[in-house]
Amino acid sequence: MSTDAERLNAMARECGVMLPAALPHELSKVRSSCTEAEYLRMAHVLLQRAQALPGGLAAAVQDTGSTRTFHKRMAALKFCCRHLVIQHLEGLCTAQNFDWERLADVLPRLHEQLSALITLKQQGMTQPKRKRRSKRQALRGLPSTWREDLCERGARGKYSDALLISALTGARLSELVTGIDTRLQYDESVGMETVCLYVTGAKVATHQGQPHRIVAYAVDDPHPLVAALVRRLCTEPGRKLYVKIVSAGNFTVEIQRLGRSLWREHAHALTATCFRHQWSADLKASGDADAASRGLGHRSAKTRRYYGTAHQARGGHALQPVRIEADLPVKARQSQTRPDVQAPRPE
Repeated sequence: MSTDAERLNAMARECGVMLPAALPHELSKVRSSCTEAEYLRMAHVLLQRAQALPGGLAAAVQDTGSTRTFHKRMAALKFCCRHLVIQHLEGLCTAQNFDWERLADVLPRLHEQLSALITLKQQGMTQPKRKRRSKRQALRGLPSTWREDLCERGARGKYSDALLISALTGARLSELVTGIDTRLQYDESVGMETVCLYVTGAKVATHQGQPHRIVAYAVDDPHPLVAALVRRLCTEPGRKLYVKIVSAGNFTVEIQRLGRSLWREHAHALTATCFRHQWSADLKASGDADAASRGLGHRSAKTRRYYGTAHQARGGHALQPVRIEADLPVKARQSQTRPDVQAPRPE
């Protein structure tokens, strides 16, 4: 056996020993293709950063004060390891004859990642934990008309339609990438002409997420955002429009640019998530918290507590959908430790 083959053979045996410790048997999790792609991308970034750090891959994962980021990096690294095993090394512990040429690239990568996972399991986070800052804080200090102002500033840009749809639905970026169908139609369930927005849900699994949901506004709703979308639809054939963005990152950059141009002194960067928080706050202030859950695309009532609070509703500038429907019922919270709905504070 050649020296290289002996080295790889020894590395293969080490990987076989480390696999149970680094990747203990877990119940299979259903992940979306977007999540899997994000995990692989994150693992690739960590591997690149590891080359410049004395502690290697483990140090790259530990280089954060955010508990959430640390655990997300761990999950990404575990998924990348399993991906390597499934794609290239299934049966690694029992195979008698290895294809050394094929494994010469894969084995060192797997060995590095398994070693890092064992180290991380032993050490955990090493950076001081940084208190997580809620994204809801980004709404503080903004004028009551911030959504209208932002959409008006971006009305001549390539994302004008996406800005309106994001503001009126609170949709996730990934849902805008999938595309949202919008149309003017008579809605028999409410007995009026409406502007309906059909959202295909993201983060949907067996026990979470809404596959599809509908948000509808009255056509004669005086809110500037609704009126702007109605005018836009009236110019389209069939009075319908399919809004889709190509890049979530580019859309976020555009919202941040518009936000900075309007409010240079604002302490927080604006993102599409701000629309999501504000939309949730409006619905909670209306007194129908379950409608907020359906509209956000949640199956569980407890999840909505992370998005907006009723006192952040903007009084006369709050959105008031006439219909919010989702495929599945919202599961009630087990215990009501904190209220979802609070009376809005006077302006």
